[in-house]
Amino acid sequence: MREKASDYQENEGEEKFYGSMTKTSLVHVDDVARAHIHLFEHPKAKGRYICSATDITIAKLHEFLSTRYLQYNIPTINSSKGLAPISFPWPSSKKLLESGFKYENGLEEMYDGAIKSCKEKGLL
Repeated sequence: MREKASDYQENEGEEKFYGSMTKTSLVHVDDVARAHIHLFEHPKAKGRYICSATDITIAKLHEFLSTRYLQYNIPTINSSKGLAPISFPWPSSKKLLESGFKYENGLEEMYDGAIKSCKEKGLL
């Protein structure tokens, strides 16, 4: 049985869920908006499209965040080490990319923008 997002929120920190959180897909909101516009303007666009610029493991994401943002206390991921990932079909942006769309933002831009916004709002 597949858990809903709310199940994860209610059970935050429970190790039984760590196996499903070993990998994630990320995309900058600007690229999502650009993808929508691209597809509206693309005459042959049909059906659903996945918009995912980066697929990254939680371990690699932790390494990126803790290396790039040394000034912040990034929690460790020791409790998820050694857990086998749950296997399921991973979403692909292949259809979107084949339509001619190109991502403009990577992991750095996603998090640099988020950090900047949080600082401006006094959240960091």
